[in-house]
Amino acid sequence: MDMDLKADLVTKKWLPGFTVILASAGGALLAGTLASLWGFTGAGIGLATAILASFGSIIAWVFLDERLKRAKRGPSAAIPADRVDELTGLANKNGFDAWLSEKSNQRADEKTRVIVLAADLSNFKQIVQSRGTEQANAVLKEAAGRVSSLKAIDGIAARIEGEEFAAVASVVPDGALEIATSQAGKLAELLQRPIELPFGVIWIGGSVGAAIGLPSEGNEVFERAKKALIKARNQNSGHFFVDGFSKE
Repeated sequence: MDMDLKADLVTKKWLPGFTVILASAGGALLAGTLASLWGFTGAGIGLATAILASFGSIIAWVFLDERLKRAKRGPSAAIPADRVDELTGLANKNGFDAWLSEKSNQRADEKTRVIVLAADLSNFKQIVQSRGTEQANAVLKEAAGRVSSLKAIDGIAARIEGEEFAAVASVVPDGALEIATSQAGKLAELLQRPIELPFGVIWIGGSVGAAIGLPSEGNEVFERAKKALIKARNQNSGHFFVDGFSKE
């Protein structure tokens, strides 16, 4: 739909109500003026009504103005449905890949590095078998929240598939490996914490792999993070491995 048409529709929808508010405010002001001629009590009530009505009209004006601006700008850029994991609300693999590709173009000239964390849950299939799908899904949602807590403000968290997750953070080059180690260790620790559900406590575990690189190398950095995850997994649940930093 054309943006001007949208703005016109919004105007037609909200302007009548706004006109009523202005009329009410004008009436209240008139009532306050007349009441002031009748006595102190009437004046007090009338003026109070006028002030409140006028204040309401100002709020209405600001609200309408913002609605018109939004209509002219068009709807907020929503994340395409095919980029979102329906269960957890995080990005899915498609959304994660798209983010890496789009951000690499935006940050081509920036002197930053991206840290990519790859993680998975331990013994998740056993949880599905012993606890059922409902509780297993609750575990995935909780794990998604913990992974998401590690992403940067301008980063992204994703459920890649099944019980595998990923998160991205941006850091300055200096000390990047140390920060990557800190983040990988923190996520590994978070995944070891039990999950308290209405049906009881579930102990989960997980492994974490991390890698750093230029924003333009996002997909390659993710591949190295996944390889680091395999090395961490080989050390059993609760371990993490940072590409180019951890000892094998």
